[in-house]
Amino acid sequence: MEWVTALGALGVGGILGALVQNWLTDRRENAKRKLEFIKQQLQEFYGPLLSLHKEIRAHSQLRVKLQQALDDQHISAMLRARPGEVEAASDPYIPAIHKNVLDENETFKELLMPKYRYMVTIFQQKMWLAEPETRPFLPKLVEFVYVWDKILNSRLPREIAGVIGHTEENLKPFYTHLEQMHDRLRSKIS
Repeated sequence: MEWVTALGALGVGGILGALVQNWLTDRRENAKRKLEFIKQQLQEFYGPLLSLHKEIRAHSQLRVKLQQALDDQHISAMLRARPGEVEAASDPYIPAIHKNVLDENETFKELLMPKYRYMVTIFQQKMWLAEPETRPFLPKLVEFVYVWDKILNSRLPREIAGVIGHTEENLKPFYTHLEQMHDRLRSKIS
């Protein structure tokens, strides 16, 4: 009789052991799938979007730095000039300032706008990787690109941007969110 009880206990123990083993395996597999999804989010969505933003920002900061340097040199030359020679001291800087503005306009159109468009493309193609709180930022990004495309293609006057409050400031909450999401997801896998 004792051997029947022992076999019964062993059978129940074996079943319980198998159940625990299956439960642990499922937990490990689920954790692995979640980790792989987070990696994919970082590699294909949040990482590329954040990188594009950082590159655009670097160009914008350099533009401001160069324009400020030109303006400072221009003002300095005018202040050093003797009375009656201010205009002559200013003249060499006017073409450089004008060329810089034209060059920056070209850079915006040919280099930066394609990056903004690519951000929209990433959103469109990889929306399934976006967290729910990220998705509402797509319309603001689309609006930014759409309006600038119209302005750059002379389908809207440039002044309309100011009238409708169309500035990159509107994207700052998105940029902040991108950085926070990137860092949060990264901390989950490290």
